[in-house]
Amino acid sequence: MGTDLYKLIGAIDRVGIQNISLLSRMTGMPIETIRYTVRKRFPNLGLKVSLTLNERMIGLERTFVVLTLSESARQSMAAIMRGLSKEAFLTYWSKAALDNRVIALFSVPVSLADQFSAFMGRLVEGGVLESFEVRRLGWTRHPELKGRYYGFSSGEWKIDWSKLAAHEEAPPAPLKEEDVPAKPEIDSIDTLIIKEMELDAWRNIAEIARKLRINERTARWHYTKHVSRMANTNYVHWFPASPTDVSRAVGAVYEFDAMSRAQVSKLRSLFNNFPFAWFEGGSDAGYYQVHLGMPASEFMEASRYLSDRLPQVVQKWNTYPLDMASERWYTIPYENFEDKKGWVFNDERALRAVLPERVPIKK
Repeated sequence: MGTDLYKLIGAIDRVGIQNISLLSRMTGMPIETIRYTVRKRFPNLGLKVSLTLNERMIGLERTFVVLTLSESARQSMAAIMRGLSKEAFLTYWSKAALDNRVIALFSVPVSLADQFSAFMGRLVEGGVLESFEVRRLGWTRHPELKGRYYGFSSGEWKIDWSKLAAHEEAPPAPLKEEDVPAKPEIDSIDTLIIKEMELDAWRNIAEIARKLRINERTARWHYTKHVSRMANTNYVHWFPASPTDVSRAVGAVYEFDAMSRAQVSKLRSLFNNFPFAWFEGGSDAGYYQVHLGMPASEFMEASRYLSDRLPQVVQKWNTYPLDMASERWYTIPYENFEDKKGWVFNDERALRAVLPERVPIKK
């Protein structure tokens, strides 16, 4: 069964989850077995199928932000982050494990990037943030799950770290930093369909149409005409299966800057062959970052493995250990899209959304 699951994961990474008949032909697995595996077996093993979305095609740019909340704002952290997700493009955040920083990803409309940065500055002026650092990512990618190191019968990783380097494979080329359209060819129905696919990658278009209360033919037209071009595949990743497992997991972000192309290539090769990498991104300016999610039982061996190899490529880097139990995910900022205007940002409304009454705001 492990071989079948490994083949299925690879097929999902290549063609997505929508066409079950195609997955069946690619893997030799019966259609009903695939449905059962994705809906029931994967979650029990700590595996999740998520949407691969080319955000740049819809006018969004992934933006990595390190936030330091003020002491008075920390007690309202959850409310502040919810406000940022609803009004200011936040799609992911996690507490840093060793200090008071928050590590976040925003999906910011390229046409509003300067307004967004100015808004973050206003949060500093208002006493919500002590500081922030912004890094725009020119390309992003989700490395494939390293199923050969995963015990599908037990749901546990089985890694011989002494032999890991012997199985190295060349990573695919990063996506080019394509131009981001200020006015992408989408509408509000497209953004809602994408949102629903991000919430549950398994649901088909008919189910999404019922959820959105729109005609199924209309939903299929929007999916075929627009959505399928920017969200046509999925990726499988590991995430602890239960709250207890999450508390025993360790997240980390490794960040590198001012590197040559050769150094970036070597780092990507290292992390694309590392079992716990689930997200990578960078820019043509010699910047690279990678996000990891590890079971605590493998943390020390994994750390030793990287500590032995990173100095062979670079002399310095930033590491952000993360508290995976604090992680929160949100969909694309569909609430910030209007058919006539495209992506919009009301910074005054966003400011009100992230300023709980308990936070004393400077005047």
